[in-house]
Amino acid sequence: MKHLVTVAAVTALTLLASSACAPTAQTSSLHAHHVLTLATVADVATFAPQQAGDGHAVQWSQPVYDTLIRQLPDGSFVGSLAQEWSYDEAGTVLTLDLADDVSFGDGTVFDSEAVKINLEATRDGTGPLSTQLASITDINIVDADTVELRLAAPDPSLIRGLSQPSGMIANPRAVGTEELALEPDGTGPYSLDLERTVRGSNYVFVKKDDYWNDSVELPYSELVYIPMTEITARVNALQAGEVDGAYIDNNTMKQLEGAGASVYSYPAAGVVGLFILDREGELQPALKDVRVRQAINYALDREGMLDQFRLGLGTATDQIFNPQTEVYRAELNDRYAFDPDKARALMAEAGYADGITIEIPEIAFPEMTIVGQQLADVGITVNWAKVAPTELLNEMRSGSYPAILMQLQSTDPWQAIQFFVSPTAPWNVLGTSEPELTELINAAQNATEPDAAASYDAINEYLIDNAWFAPFYFPDNIYASSAETVVTPQYQQGVPSIYNYAPAS
Repeated sequence: MKHLVTVAAVTALTLLASSACAPTAQTSSLHAHHVLTLATVADVATFAPQQAGDGHAVQWSQPVYDTLIRQLPDGSFVGSLAQEWSYDEAGTVLTLDLADDVSFGDGTVFDSEAVKINLEATRDGTGPLSTQLASITDINIVDADTVELRLAAPDPSLIRGLSQPSGMIANPRAVGTEELALEPDGTGPYSLDLERTVRGSNYVFVKKDDYWNDSVELPYSELVYIPMTEITARVNALQAGEVDGAYIDNNTMKQLEGAGASVYSYPAAGVVGLFILDREGELQPALKDVRVRQAINYALDREGMLDQFRLGLGTATDQIFNPQTEVYRAELNDRYAFDPDKARALMAEAGYADGITIEIPEIAFPEMTIVGQQLADVGITVNWAKVAPTELLNEMRSGSYPAILMQLQSTDPWQAIQFFVSPTAPWNVLGTSEPELTELINAAQNATEPDAAASYDAINEYLIDNAWFAPFYFPDNIYASSAETVVTPQYQQGVPSIYNYAPAS
């Protein structure tokens, strides 16, 4: 098993793949006939970039759309539709120099106007990634190949955002139409073959003969995606040779290794944990007391759950910042060592020796039962609210629950802050705002190196000390491929990018 635990390890595997197995100019022609068939964990929700998600959803968008900036497997960034970019001294104007001689399938030219139309539609829309562009106040067209993005304040996560679906560019004539959700229209390396595609069953993407970006290696002439929501189906398909790659889990990796598959374990971009939402005690008054929130943290056996449910693959943590980032501090993970006695003492000290009850939406996580048991052991009874799977995310963000059990994305520290810490963050659903924390966030946003690191340290310690969350761990992603397929995991992405597959030599 290839077990990747650091950025350096991802980089090393990238170099190994590129030197030994990844397609060169020669092997590209040799393998040009190859078809890559992948099992996906879900069907495509939409082909419109403005409504697309990240995580596993990226897999659906990448064949047909280019991003302005592309992230490599090691986490670094290179040009794509934006060949070069630069900030002004204040960090509030980002200038993009665009590729020329690029067009969409109907002949519409890719230019500054296309960028402006797409980014404004994403920023102003209701898609799950719209917040990635929220800092942009104005998009100015300098000339056909140059765009200026003017920001309300520095945005340390914007470059990464432009490498995600929020930075994908669709034909401006199609943006906002209902047709785009079903029929993608981009400048990407593949086109969806509508005649051979059976929606809900299999999707066929055909490589473009005239793809504009000749710096990208594309060893496969076709990509075929088969939605398989059940992991048993994905495992069986891999063993039968029906697919070349699939996302699996800890419980099936040994089975597939024994069958000759290649199994990759690599750091996830999301933190699993109990996200306390009601820090002001609006729904459960006890949660306003920091001692109760600290008791929740002491009640949870993070290392035990990681070993039991994830085979120890991952990083147990008390903090929300990703272990792959520079602001992560391993020494802070000793703050809430598993201590039920300490938890019970804090509950009594806060005046809740007789216990409290909290309601949490039920979710199909393996940790759910043990979390309920461990909290009950210190006097916190969990009522698991049954919610229809199709409504689960909406319910979690409805403001009706004091806490949720969830895995939320945490890539770079600013993204995490904007995602579930700041008062306007989509996962700070009750809008908790504390002056001291707000001051720290503002300092981090405007800081330059080396002051930025100190600002994030202060935020990290504040969140831990005040028990804003009860994180468990960053689990590893587990991916498997056939023996005929070489895969390079993608930095902080649930599934590899389409550029990270190659036929074995």
